[in-house]
Amino acid sequence: MKRLLPLLLILALGGCATLPDGTKVFLPTASVKNPVTATSLYDIKATYVIAQAGADAYVQRYRDGHRCTKTALESVTNICSRRSVVIKLQNADRTAQIALGRVDAFIRDNPTIDASAVISAAQQAVGAFYDIQKGNP
Repeated sequence: MKRLLPLLLILALGGCATLPDGTKVFLPTASVKNPVTATSLYDIKATYVIAQAGADAYVQRYRDGHRCTKTALESVTNICSRRSVVIKLQNADRTAQIALGRVDAFIRDNPTIDASAVISAAQQAVGAFYDIQKGNP
């Protein structure tokens, strides 16, 4: 059954293209709704905002001079911030901002996952190449 599933999926999503010489070629061209939606992104951003609030408080404590030292580590009575943790938080924040921007752009630019435009361009390029090869520029 596991071997038949990809075949059934291809047959359900596919279409045929015809080369200039009449040869039929199978191409998967069906549009599939993008499973990642603006709601999914909103949930991720909400989680990020919560995490960022905690990180901001930790970094602000460091900036206010409440820094941990080798002799005065964090404890219940000594609430301080470590420089190494602040740097890790800042790097993780930059990485998260970039990733969120990429997801936002992907969702905006791809409401459906549809390869038909790319496949059409490839088909035209191959057709032109085929025509040149046959001597029909």
